[in-house]
Amino acid sequence: MKLTFLSSSLLFGLLAVSANLRAETANLLMTGNILSRTCEVENDTQTVDIGKFSASDFTAVGSVSAQKDFDIKLTGCDASVSGVVISFSGTADKDNSRLLALSDGDDVAKGVGIEIVDNKSHILIPINFDGVPAYSLTPGVDNTLTFALRYKSTQDVVVPGNAAAVMYFDLQYQ
Repeated sequence: MKLTFLSSSLLFGLLAVSANLRAETANLLMTGNILSRTCEVENDTQTVDIGKFSASDFTAVGSVSAQKDFDIKLTGCDASVSGVVISFSGTADKDNSRLLALSDGDDVAKGVGIEIVDNKSHILIPINFDGVPAYSLTPGVDNTLTFALRYKSTQDVVVPGNAAAVMYFDLQYQ
């Protein structure tokens, strides 16, 4: 009899806890998008070696180095994709906000930033700028977008040092 009483007490206690759990409710809101297949970026992490230049190559504000091309290869593009808007982002140079700043660190060069250029039109693409026109893509095939990077002086005197930076790009398909 004692064993039955303990079991009944335990069962009654579990029902009380279970009733309390059922009295609370919570909401879960889910969001998302269903997108058509776009393109894949073939190599989403690249290292571009712009080159080695002497500080004396930059004779005044606005002097530029030779440029180094880089490609953004889009593979497996869907037949519905006809264009893309690309934007580049990163830390802007403090002297010229249209340029990418050199990364902070030991022995970083001073008086120079990195300029992004459309390789076909040779038009400057400012860093952190959303107003870049769309690039046409050939639907259903792989596409390559070519850009160039170059150093540009932001001060009359360029101090030599490390000249690396980190830049990101975003693609919005049309």
